[in-house]
Amino acid sequence: MYSRDAVDSAPLRDDLELLERHWSYMDVFAESMIARGPTLDADRETATGSLHVLALPSVEAAREFVAVEPNNRAGVYREHFVWRFENLLGRSMWEFPSRVAEPRFLIVGRSHLAVPVSAEALPTELLDRLILYGALTTLDGAEPDGVALALQAPDQDAVDALIDDERTGLGAFAEVEIHNWEFGGRR
Repeated sequence: MYSRDAVDSAPLRDDLELLERHWSYMDVFAESMIARGPTLDADRETATGSLHVLALPSVEAAREFVAVEPNNRAGVYREHFVWRFENLLGRSMWEFPSRVAEPRFLIVGRSHLAVPVSAEALPTELLDRLILYGALTTLDGAEPDGVALALQAPDQDAVDALIDDERTGLGAFAEVEIHNWEFGGRR
């Protein structure tokens, strides 16, 4: 699930009681969590949205996760994109061997026609930087809807070069969003 923040959500994001309720809610899902964390503005400090990737038992459980999540109930988010996610790396973000001092990015490529390149076929220089990589399908699982990946890279130019690299297959997606991103969790 990727959620975009509402325009006026900054005061809510600064509310320490709401933050604790959000983290406590996430703690309930710790065993099923694949990745989580805020997307960030260019300053890499102001939140613009949130990513939550979980292995949930059903579509109903995914919908309930969104509906009950404290930030959502408080009005932090203006919209949600909820998909089925096929974890093509087979790991969580906590298993990623982090590169110190490099920023992280979330990329979402959307298309009903394109499918992600298999992880084995990706260029080594991308594979080594991938935190998260997976195919997106509609909630009913009937239609492909794109790809989501999180990666660590030196800067935006390096991310752009990876997207332009034909071997990544990202050029096949009609819409590609790039977000500054960081690992979520208690601080």
